Amino acid sequence: MSAQPELWRVSTPEGVFEADLDTLKQWISEGCVLPTDKVCKGNLSWIEAGRVPKLKGAFSGEPAPVSEQKAVSFETFVESDPAFANSQKTTVEPPAVVTPHSTNACHNHPDTDPAYVCRMCGALFCKQCPKFVGTVAVCALCGDLCREYKAVKEKAARVQLQSSGFGLGDFGRAISYPFQHKAALIGGALIYAFLLLAGFRGAALAGVLMFGCVSHVINQIAWGRLNRSFMPDFSAFSLWDDLIVPIFLGLGVFIVTWGPLMVLVFTLMFGVISAHVAGGFGGGGEQVAQQTGPSSEDLSVLTDPNADPAKLAEANKKLQETRPGVEIAQEAEKSKAETSDPAATVRNLLPLLGAGVSIVILLLLFAGWGLFYYPMALTVAGYTQSFGSVINPLVGLDTIRRMGITYFKAFGMVIVVQIVAFAVGVVIAVITAPLALPFIGNIVATFISATISFYFNLVVACILGLSLFKSADRLGISVD
Repeated sequence: MSAQPELWRVSTPEGVFEADLDTLKQWISEGCVLPTDKVCKGNLSWIEAGRVPKLKGAFSGEPAPVSEQKAVSFETFVESDPAFANSQKTTVEPPAVVTPHSTNACHNHPDTDPAYVCRMCGALFCKQCPKFVGTVAVCALCGDLCREYKAVKEKAARVQLQSSGFGLGDFGRAISYPFQHKAALIGGALIYAFLLLAGFRGAALAGVLMFGCVSHVINQIAWGRLNRSFMPDFSAFSLWDDLIVPIFLGLGVFIVTWGPLMVLVFTLMFGVISAHVAGGFGGGGEQVAQQTGPSSEDLSVLTDPNADPAKLAEANKKLQETRPGVEIAQEAEKSKAETSDPAATVRNLLPLLGAGVSIVILLLLFAGWGLFYYPMALTVAGYTQSFGSVINPLVGLDTIRRMGITYFKAFGMVIVVQIVAFAVGVVIAVITAPLALPFIGNIVATFISATISFYFNLVVACILGLSLFKSADRLGISVD
């Protein structure tokens, strides 16, 4: 006995029909059954066709097996259904389907750009075609909700961009990014330049403005907001968010990157290390000092007219050694002896050379750390906005580990931008050198360099933001 085929029922705008599974799949491939249409198997509950596991392949365009070619088409089945022919065939006409000239045109008006797209069937509509329930657009074909076509298209472009690898294309995108908002670029650069010329307080405000823009760009691009302006929204100014937070983030970046180097430099400047070295290798100075100069016994000998001549001579010698000129003469004799004895000179210099080499190695290590970690510190500040995360190098090192080669590519791009910015600054300084004024300096060079520096910092921020955006799946960042 052959197995009975599965009997399904499907509810469409034309009515309720019964068919086996193969025929139902063919109806789906013909577009006669939509994912929102209700279906049920046997006496089970009704469910949307798009949610049935056995039908998902048909909705996704899966080719029908050979055995399914004998299935009856929906149109033939409807025409052969007596109930439908008697009750609906004379009154219901199939909707006129207008084939658009392209996939970027309204479903019903081929010459009109789409404004909405159905989230279920994907049909495109202009502003007049959808049904509206209040302000909500509803698809005229399947009755599901519609979304704005522009937003859906931008999201699809972001998904495609995110899935692509991080490379030279992103470098070019970062270079052109500031020019997407020319008014903000010009205005921000001028404000930054004028603040730099306004003394110490102005320079401090300029630093806050620059860092606020950089962190804002990194944050926006990391979340996929590629078209947002890089200038913060000062219309809703917040003292904490727009001033205090950037100050603390900037301090955190400085502490975690250049802090170790600065501590070492200040230590050397105040002579702590040199004093320690001198104390360690020059011990015995106190003992020498104790051995020089006449004692109380020697003074009694000098004042005794009947003293022993030998003791009197020894006391006079100690007294002569306390004179200032004698100490200088002794140092001169010591230097002369060391000059005539190279081995002694080498022995005295070896401890100092060892300490100097250690200090140089530390300086190089701390400088290398600051250079390498500075872009990551900016990155962490941008996408976390947390002072605690910024000053914790483990957060940045873990981010580097998860980003992998992407960070090293971004680091190389940042270095290139910094080198170009430095070269441009040198050229500007040379060209504008004749304009330097006494006691004031080269105001023109400072102003031009500041405006260009504003642009290059935005490029760096965009590079770091794009590196985060391309690594969002590995970092757990939910992009828009």
